[in-house]
Amino acid sequence: MTSTLFLIALAGALLLTVLGAIFWRKIYRDDPHNSVRRVFKNSAIPFLMRMIVRGLDMAFFIILIRTLPGADIGPYVLAVILVGQYLGTFTEFGLGVLLTREVAQDAAAAPRLFGVTLSLRWLLVLVAAVPAALLLIGSYQWLHHIGIGEAITPTGQQAIWVLLLTLIPGAYSGAVTALYNAAERMEVPALIEVVTAVLGVIARVTALWLGLGILGVSWAAVIVTTITALIYLFLQIRDFFRPVLRWDWPLMQGLALMAFPLMLNNLLNAVFFRFDTFMIKAFGGGQGDLLVTQYDIAYKVISIAMILPPVVTFAVFPMLARRATGERVGMAQAQNRTLQILLWLAFPLAMGMTILATGLVLLINGPEQAVQYLPVSAIVLMILAWFLPLSFVNGLLQYVLIAINRQGAITRAFVIAAGFNLAANLIAMPVATYALNAPHLGLYAASVITILTEIVLLAVFLPLLRHEALMPPLLRLAWRPALAALLMGVLMQAALWLPGAWGWIVAVVLALPAYVGALWWLGAFGAEERALAQRILGRA
Repeated sequence: MTSTLFLIALAGALLLTVLGAIFWRKIYRDDPHNSVRRVFKNSAIPFLMRMIVRGLDMAFFIILIRTLPGADIGPYVLAVILVGQYLGTFTEFGLGVLLTREVAQDAAAAPRLFGVTLSLRWLLVLVAAVPAALLLIGSYQWLHHIGIGEAITPTGQQAIWVLLLTLIPGAYSGAVTALYNAAERMEVPALIEVVTAVLGVIARVTALWLGLGILGVSWAAVIVTTITALIYLFLQIRDFFRPVLRWDWPLMQGLALMAFPLMLNNLLNAVFFRFDTFMIKAFGGGQGDLLVTQYDIAYKVISIAMILPPVVTFAVFPMLARRATGERVGMAQAQNRTLQILLWLAFPLAMGMTILATGLVLLINGPEQAVQYLPVSAIVLMILAWFLPLSFVNGLLQYVLIAINRQGAITRAFVIAAGFNLAANLIAMPVATYALNAPHLGLYAASVITILTEIVLLAVFLPLLRHEALMPPLLRLAWRPALAALLMGVLMQAALWLPGAWGWIVAVVLALPAYVGALWWLGAFGAEERALAQRILGRA
């Protein structure tokens, strides 16, 4: 059954990608005077492509979780978060956003800036990644030695070292992606992401079928990231220029100083987004690897929704950067329109995940494996879903502040938010494990703390925006989608009373029309929204 699901998802992704690329090339004509349409193109196409990617990732995760026990998957999850999220964020160092911003403002500087930023990224991979991995592994060994934590398994340690190799080709691919973002051609990296995701799923599933376990899956990631880098090399030579590494130490120092707040912001953001996973492992009471997998299941569902903020944000970011120099009224309008769209999307997603949480966990794991994960993963998902509206808002506001060159100011916001998150989790998790003897309660606490951290971050952002005359009218933007999502949730919950699978099917089918109908009834689609739709379609 899982193999059939994988093959169907793979064939569907390939078909949709090919047909979508052909259709897009035939119908789309850019209009340099229609920024709204361009932003829509730069967000809608990457979103659709990344939905395919997330579908493929979910298909693989279903195969993985139905093939290996939860305790065997936990070390791999930890390795992926460490390398992909933390070390990847540090070695990227905010240089992607910086390169996008600088090239969007001065395209002639692209070859020089590309060569210098890529050299700096690779330098950071060499001097920072290995010591950081050693530090993490040693910290868990020390916690195990003093009797208050668990060590990382030998297989988990090997997975970390293998995945570190992905950072070198990944740094190059990220640098070329920044060039496409600056040129407002986000659909190109999105298409490459689909192609390489297909290759990645094939390689990882093959590793599982051959019985190579999580180490085989890790080596598959190295192979695929290398292939991705080679694809980007061909495209960079075709569309931009031949890459040349440049060693300009004074310029490197200047770029590092400018980019450091961006890196620190992203790293601190990662601290309060998934650092709790490392504490779950540390304070798991002998169940750390299983608890990590239970927590990760909820995040796998959340991650599908989380493709929206960066796609929309990066699509609008070049326009915000250009307007930041003087068009504050236009910048505020673009910010508020984008926030409205994000909130229209966030609230129904949060409500839908809350209502369907148990069914989603069953769908992912199957009835036999779900015993390991229910009800814990479902309850975690119900709670975590409600960080989405706040996260969508904060994700955009962060880049609004970057566009006006206020990286240093938002660093303080992330320090406050990350400090709160760490302190709260360091209190909650030991209490759950050692005082209450219920480690799973630490997962619920971590979920609530994630929501509270987003509230803390927003509370710090808003005064900064008010000072820059960019204060968003959040209550006006949020009340209609929030109420429409509530009405949708009532209808979905009522549908679940139907017998068997029919309740779930009817709830899913009714969700979208119920939400859109409620938005219409509440007056969300006024003259301004209709005019915006006409501009997107090129009719105004």
